[in-house]
Amino acid sequence: MAGNDGMKFNNPDSVAKRRIPSEVLGLDLGATCIKAVRLRKGKEGLSVVAADILPALVISAENPVPQLKLPAKLLTNYAAVAFSSPRQAVRVINVAGGGEPLAVKLQEIVKVEADQRLAFTVLRTIPGKRETQVLTVGLPEADVQQVLAMLAYGPPAAWSVEHAGLAALTAFYLGPGRDHNDEALCFIEAGAHMTFVAFLNKGVPVLIRTLELGGEKLIAALQTQWGLDRETALGALGQGATIDISQPIHELAAPFLRQLSISRDFVERQESCRITRVYLSGGLSQIKQWAEEIQKAMGVPVQSWDPFAMLAPPPLPPAVDNQRARFASAIGAALAVFEEP
Repeated sequence: MAGNDGMKFNNPDSVAKRRIPSEVLGLDLGATCIKAVRLRKGKEGLSVVAADILPALVISAENPVPQLKLPAKLLTNYAAVAFSSPRQAVRVINVAGGGEPLAVKLQEIVKVEADQRLAFTVLRTIPGKRETQVLTVGLPEADVQQVLAMLAYGPPAAWSVEHAGLAALTAFYLGPGRDHNDEALCFIEAGAHMTFVAFLNKGVPVLIRTLELGGEKLIAALQTQWGLDRETALGALGQGATIDISQPIHELAAPFLRQLSISRDFVERQESCRITRVYLSGGLSQIKQWAEEIQKAMGVPVQSWDPFAMLAPPPLPPAVDNQRARFASAIGAALAVFEEP
């Protein structure tokens, strides 16, 4: 089903009401945990009401649609949900002008199947060409329906469903991206299994890639290489750890960095620009060796980014405060609701 609702797949029941809620729960349904942040928009601006990290929902033959259970502090009427999977497809494409309507052309170019949803947003008209640059995202209908079913009973109701990488990009764009919208930037959000990469030039996404690489692959490498159990492997990634993980990080990052360098070169040639800095979020962004490998490959400043920084939150629970960089998708999903026209 095609639509131009921004980059979110909105719940039709919510869209019909049209009134933007004053509170939204942003949910990032990760593979290893759920990041949740409840935001409120009032006369004095945005505020963080509560945030937490919850156990991941376990889907099985016995429990194909688990219900999401939330603590009282997170309950509000609506939720903006973000998640990612290899079945999702995000692309920046160029569409020739004239002829059929844009939605019809996109259906042909993207090859949307009957069991998929397609959302898109126009980014810009390319100077000197009769082409329109469009950001598209396709999600299997079954995945969207499964997420809606997880929130089928009692508050919150699903206001929207969104690709986790694009949700994180929304948060970034409203933070550092807005502060540096006259530059060419690279934004990298690393999750448990997927890493989302976006190159932006003057505030516009010009190339987006989603690669199957994440923190779980590093944990598995540490367990195999040193015979560690999962808890010890996780400890090796924390601050103050005594195990040197430079080599496993280097080996893990090598294929990714080759693709990153190729993408950077393409963007710089295509856009006649120079990438000036890289921002990192997600679990891997908290590992200094990950940032060091990217800085060596890109040759520009690389910094981890705290998506809570632009919200001036109250004191956060320790479990959240130590994992701030992992909340970009949850925060971005909620912020996108408040940004709706």
